[in-house]
Amino acid sequence: MKYKPIALAAAALAAGLAAAPASADLTPLTTVQLTGQGVGASFTTLFLQGAGSATTESGGVLFNGSVFGDAGGGASQSRTFSFADLALTNASQLALLVNLAEPGSESPPSVTTAASPLATNGNLAGNITLNVYSAAGVLLEQHMAAAGLTLNQVASGLGGSGIVFGLTPAEQTTLNNTMAANAGNEVFTVGATFANSQGGPETISAIRLVTAIPEPETYALMLAGLGALGFIARRRRERR
Repeated sequence: MKYKPIALAAAALAAGLAAAPASADLTPLTTVQLTGQGVGASFTTLFLQGAGSATTESGGVLFNGSVFGDAGGGASQSRTFSFADLALTNASQLALLVNLAEPGSESPPSVTTAASPLATNGNLAGNITLNVYSAAGVLLEQHMAAAGLTLNQVASGLGGSGIVFGLTPAEQTTLNNTMAANAGNEVFTVGATFANSQGGPETISAIRLVTAIPEPETYALMLAGLGALGFIARRRRERR
């Protein structure tokens, strides 16, 4: 099955999350809302659902493709992936789409990123974690979202709607250097822990970005430039 890349034209978040600290490796970029999706229609890398009445769900995928914690083990639910799977050529194209499907009565339904309570493999599942392995199964590096980040559900149902997280420019450079040093043999896995949940399920998909996301400072400069052009044009009209 082919998975279409997601084009993102804006960095501002109309809804979906609270701002993450700048020190986080994985940061929220924007929200997307797609229709006609489902777990099998997206490149789902993690299916997470707490057991019973638990309000914290935590789990992830190991290097060999097996799952731990509250991660679902279906072939279309939780899996490893590579750059080749998504036709990626640069770490700037890699992003994770976090889709919430909370059944509760909150308005809007939400979860909070948190440290993993798991005694085993908890280091692979804190907050939202992207784990990078060599082809031999050596954990080379990790990239993690901030703790205490409130994520609001974007749309009901599972699949292509959700909050897009990407690597910071510094982390993109780190990952690109790792890829260059290891001849493209990396294997990626995803883990996550969400507190204040009401049963899920939640999914995280790996996606390919096809449009660069401008930094907030870039938008400020763009707006300032447009304002200056408008002022000049108005002065010219007044002189006529």
